[in-house]
Amino acid sequence: MNNIKLLLTCLSIVLAPVASAFADNPVNSGKAPDSTLQGPHDVASAEYRFPASTDQDVLPDRMTEIWGKVFYPKDIESASKKTPLIVMLHGNHATCGTGANPRHDNSCEYTESGMCPKGSVPVPNHEGYDYLAKNLASWGYVVTSINANRGITCGWGVEGDDGLNLARGRLVLKHLSLFYKWNTEGGAPASLGLGSQGLIGKIDFSSVGLLGHSRGGEGVRAAYNLYLDQGSPWQEKIPGLSIKAIYEIGAVDGQTSRVLDANGTVWNQLLPMCDGDVSDLEGRYPFERMLLNYSENPNAQKSLYEVWGANHNFFNTEWQSSDSYGCSAGTPIFDTNGSYSEKQQNIALASVPAFFRSHLGPDADPAYNKNFNPLHTLPDVVTRITQVDRDFTPSPGSTEMQVFDDFDKDTGVNSSGNQNLANQIEIKHINLDQYRPQRVATIIWNAAGPDTFFEAVWAGAGQGRDVRSYATLDFRIARMANEKNTETATDFDIALEDAAGLVSKAVHASDYAIVNGPGSGYNNVLQTVRVPLTAFQGIDLSKVHGVKFIFDKTRTGALYLGNIRLHKQTGLGKLAAADTNTTTSAMKMIREYAVRNIVRQQPEYVPASLNKIRSIRVMGKSFAISGKPAVEISLASQVPFPVTNRLPVLQIGDKKFTLSRYTDVTALKELTFTLTQEQYNSVSKNSEVTVSDGKIWKFGSIAQSLK
Repeated sequence: MNNIKLLLTCLSIVLAPVASAFADNPVNSGKAPDSTLQGPHDVASAEYRFPASTDQDVLPDRMTEIWGKVFYPKDIESASKKTPLIVMLHGNHATCGTGANPRHDNSCEYTESGMCPKGSVPVPNHEGYDYLAKNLASWGYVVTSINANRGITCGWGVEGDDGLNLARGRLVLKHLSLFYKWNTEGGAPASLGLGSQGLIGKIDFSSVGLLGHSRGGEGVRAAYNLYLDQGSPWQEKIPGLSIKAIYEIGAVDGQTSRVLDANGTVWNQLLPMCDGDVSDLEGRYPFERMLLNYSENPNAQKSLYEVWGANHNFFNTEWQSSDSYGCSAGTPIFDTNGSYSEKQQNIALASVPAFFRSHLGPDADPAYNKNFNPLHTLPDVVTRITQVDRDFTPSPGSTEMQVFDDFDKDTGVNSSGNQNLANQIEIKHINLDQYRPQRVATIIWNAAGPDTFFEAVWAGAGQGRDVRSYATLDFRIARMANEKNTETATDFDIALEDAAGLVSKAVHASDYAIVNGPGSGYNNVLQTVRVPLTAFQGIDLSKVHGVKFIFDKTRTGALYLGNIRLHKQTGLGKLAAADTNTTTSAMKMIREYAVRNIVRQQPEYVPASLNKIRSIRVMGKSFAISGKPAVEISLASQVPFPVTNRLPVLQIGDKKFTLSRYTDVTALKELTFTLTQEQYNSVSKNSEVTVSDGKIWKFGSIAQSLK
């Protein structure tokens, strides 16, 4: 115990300059406002719910249901201005549960039948965001949270939509079309308490926001894209709809045949860095794809809000068991044995209302956008709970941004075609991982000093380029999970060089960011560092030749460096006076979130003795909706397959398949995967069969099961 106290004392002495500089630097100042407080409006809430039907607009092959809970200002009928609308969509979860506080959600019977077993109740998945909807309604918004239980949540995938996220997008648009009708023609449900004409002329469809959690995140992104499709029928059903802002929490990505991004609208993703469900944090993939969209029009801000210590489930108060065993790095802000996390709810309240209040409606306050811009300090309500890193761009569009180096050429070559410089470091240009086109440089050094550096060279010898029309130099950074990162945080200097060879006064990275990850343990999650160009003194900004990263502070280190860019905007929000009251919380974060040796959690296996390949059936009809010959493989286990937001993966040898459904919706002990006949013929019948869904279920081989 004494040794631990001594270590913490030493850390606080060593790291004090880092934390203090970050908190007090005037350039980094202008604290973001706190959005957790309730607004001036009293709030009413009510549900609307219509009988289940086979709705061709949503899914033509099963029953779905229109069911939502609305929060609105009680004085909406006397409001003089139209009100922005926000639609919320939950993710994939069981649809029936037993008990209460906590409720154990363990069945999907409601999905297919609209009823739950005796002793069970339908899971109100949509009520998990009541705390957010109430806050937003108190500030004058109409908010509806959709229940997608019938037919979709825990439902069977279809070809091209394994996770039913395109279906979720259509369900969102269906709800929007109903609100449009109630807003223009009347007919609002009596259950809302406003009368059938009470919403006429009250909603501003030119200022709509979407929020989606998990599969709901890709679902709302799907709604945005489906509406904008050329010839989309939704444009006639909801004329004039403009989705101005999309906020996602722990979203999935790639569960449909379409690549779904949010080009042309403001977008944010909250990444729970201890996510045990979407554990690869794939919600960051759209951000990285959109960073490469140099032709974005209109320009629109994109951001990641990376919450250390958060799990996946507890942003929804109705998901009452933790998805995560804990954190491979950092301190959990949830109890692994608990049923909720007040800290995570407070983090959501500090970011979701801030996001929508800064972008929606005539009363939008851009000051709240500071919460997402790394130039500004986060409010105390966040920093006293946990560390949040931010990835950010005002827009990747070339009219807003100039690439300095995206590391998109061979190692040693700048994006401009010039030769970069390096000394006493190891550097390599790589894809961040095999699933992403995003490129970075890996930089490793063994000894710090003024001659240990990397320089991105932007212009030819003796030449420079004019940057005076730009406001900031931005770059993305993360520590690698590498033994060279022996210190609690990494610091280095940044300087600009001009055509005459003059080097600016160096600025410290620690004045602009705390670089002490990787906060997620083994995922490559970067943050954006933004430095105003006015910070680089002593050179000619009309002739910038290169930018130097000088590794002279931390003894050894290993970093990812990516997307060095110049931006014309500092971002929405105005720089203010220096903050001086966050030093203690910043110090506490660095000390508590120290990361040294990251050990990846080993997967848990369910042995073959508990599992069985129940049947392999050649289907005489069609494969999903494409008409292809099909084979169904049903796999049973004594250990239930959980209802998660990632897709269950059937692996046979080196081949993987994700189109599946529960064929035991009561106990969740049987999954059936559908393959085309061609896919089935391609697999080795002697290869190991497994199903991955958090755990890994082993089944032996197909050949063994056929004996």
